[in-house]
Amino acid sequence: MKKILLTAAAFGLVAGYAVTAHATNGYFAHGYSIKNKGMAGAGVAVPLDSMAPATNPALLTDVGSRLDVGLTLFSPRREYTVDGWSPSQTTIFPLLEGTYKSDSEYFLIPN
Repeated sequence: MKKILLTAAAFGLVAGYAVTAHATNGYFAHGYSIKNKGMAGAGVAVPLDSMAPATNPALLTDVGSRLDVGLTLFSPRREYTVDGWSPSQTTIFPLLEGTYKSDSEYFLIPN
C-alpha cells in the first residue's frame, strides 16, 4: 500500500508541474490576432474579429464592419552550433565551426 501511495504522490507531483513552452511555428502563425492566438488556431472556424479572414476567407461574411488593431512582440531565441565541419564536405553554403547566436531578439508584428 505504501508503494502505491508513493507512486500516486510522485505522479501527482509530475502531473502538476507546469513549464513554459518555448517554441514557434516558424514562419506560419497559429493565429493572426490576440483572440485567435489565445485559441491556439481554433479561431479558424469562429469569426471573433476582423482578422478572421486571414485564416479562413469564408468568415469575411460574418465579421461585419469593424477595425481591430493589434501588435505582437515576437522574441525567438535563435542559436546554432556547428561541430566537425570539413571543407571536403559538399555543401552549397559552408559553415564554420562554432556557436552562433542572432543579435536580433525582438520583433514587433502588427495586425
